[in-house]
Amino acid sequence: MSATDKKSQVNYGMRKCSSEKIITMKNPLHFLLQPISTSSIQLQKVKILDTSISIEDGFNVIIDQLSAPVYDSKNEKFIGICDLKHFLSYILYKLPFPPTGEYVESSITDMELFPLTTLDKKSSILQLLKYFDTGVHRAFILNEKKQIEMISQLSILKWFKENAQEFGDMNNKDIISLDRSYNLHSFSKVHSIVDTEPVFKAFQLIQKYKIYGMPIVNDKNQIVGNISIHDLKYASSNLDKLALPLKMYVEERPPITCDKSTKLSELFNIFLNNQIHRVHLVEGGKPIGIITITDIISMIYNHTISSSQDNKSSSIQM
Repeated sequence: MSATDKKSQVNYGMRKCSSEKIITMKNPLHFLLQPISTSSIQLQKVKILDTSISIEDGFNVIIDQLSAPVYDSKNEKFIGICDLKHFLSYILYKLPFPPTGEYVESSITDMELFPLTTLDKKSSILQLLKYFDTGVHRAFILNEKKQIEMISQLSILKWFKENAQEFGDMNNKDIISLDRSYNLHSFSKVHSIVDTEPVFKAFQLIQKYKIYGMPIVNDKNQIVGNISIHDLKYASSNLDKLALPLKMYVEERPPITCDKSTKLSELFNIFLNNQIHRVHLVEGGKPIGIITITDIISMIYNHTISSSQDNKSSSIQM
């Protein structure tokens, strides 16, 4: 081949490449490596429980905030995290029924607190998601003044929705595709309870199975409601309400559901518009699974990690 032919071939190759569409694959891992401080993730003020606070006053704080750091002012140090599960156990023990909870003297320090882990604003969003992937519902962040602030699961979900374009076409996938391709785990075993059962029985099951909520069904196993650990607040002033049948306790709160065709973008709206942490997956009106914000965060985090390892190159030619 002559030099002229080689030059012509090279020129042709250049023209061919220039006419082809070059697709740059976004790498969400790079996006998640930005520090929390530069993101739009909302941080909230935190109420801190002192070890001297009474069980009742502590419960009033937790019922709104769901969890809180516990500070030992005598020894000037944080000793753990208290959340609604601790108070559920205490309340079940105090009920005028056969006790099923744990005895607590009169102090929060008698409770078996969760360990306190804090991040700071320089921590990456990836580190934040890794922490949420452990199943926690709140992340505590040290700000520049060494004060503790909080990031909730709903704040993370709102951030995901605002930045959905950074995570490829995941946003447009339905639940079946998400479960198959991204390991959503939406079809796990569902613990439900019949609406004629007393409220305290539901909370006993929530404690037994170490969950935060469950669907309420009628005698035909059709979902008619939802009971969560947060519903303790409706009985905070009168524990006798926990003897009511579930159908009376939650009668004005219809269940929030989705089906297998629901897309991730629609799930975002369901969670955020209703300010809830779980959606019941139904088929023919019957619950077949539960999708939580924990599931969504875990799915996006783990898929981002695995895809970044599988795809070292960020661009391909079509």
